[in-house]
Amino acid sequence: MLRGLYTAASGMLAQAARLDLEANNLANAGTSGYKADQAELLSFPSILLHRVGGVQGDPVPAAPGGAPIRTRPEGMDRLPFRQAPVVGPLGTGVYVEGVHTSFRQGPLHATGNPLDLALEGPGFFAVETPAGVRYTRAGGFRLDAEGYLADPAGNRVLGVDGPVAVGRGGAVTVTDEGTVFVDGQPAGQLVLVDFADPNAELRKQGANLYGPRPGAVPQPAPGARVAQGMLEGSAVNVVEGMVRLIELQRAYDASQRVVRSYDETLGQAVNELARI
Repeated sequence: MLRGLYTAASGMLAQAARLDLEANNLANAGTSGYKADQAELLSFPSILLHRVGGVQGDPVPAAPGGAPIRTRPEGMDRLPFRQAPVVGPLGTGVYVEGVHTSFRQGPLHATGNPLDLALEGPGFFAVETPAGVRYTRAGGFRLDAEGYLADPAGNRVLGVDGPVAVGRGGAVTVTDEGTVFVDGQPAGQLVLVDFADPNAELRKQGANLYGPRPGAVPQPAPGARVAQGMLEGSAVNVVEGMVRLIELQRAYDASQRVVRSYDETLGQAVNELARI
């Protein structure tokens, strides 16, 4: 009975983690460049059950050709339950193996602001932070006090030759390859990078920034195109997210009811045995 209690409890923990992720996704449905997270679940090893009290005359499973199907490892046929018929596998619960980020393209929205930049295709902008170089898809940039292109947190946007300085008052133009012009004069080339496996090489660090994991190798992003005067919207589908949230809540409630049922059954067993 305790095994079933632990199995139901593991389901509750897994669904609670998925609920937290889905709620965070929905909370960022309006965040520029946000990518949705999903929990990856794995099951614990299953247990093969045999019926208690199997006898010599019980039927043994057989393949279509008549050969008996081996349902247990070599050597176990000598155990007392060798002829007990197989009931089937029993799952022992699930756990969250990791979090997967979907890097699918978000919709582009025109803003008319020349400092708003969106990426079409795979790739990331690079920004300089106090903790080192970080990567982002959020292109809502501005000018800092010294005339450098920066994100809302003040991290400067990196170009091939360092932070991109555009000054103040000039007309800024950015080509789809990421070349920045100010009043028709080149001011820098934006660094556009990509990763062979973003999920394995990057991790979210808040403020729409991704930090490199150990061994991450940034490489040029030839497929990325810069769209000036536009922002990439969140890749979260609100309707799909709400449906998943309801499904997860119901799955959590179902596991909770199982746990409550086991708890009540154990309580009754303890009380009845105490009377006897």
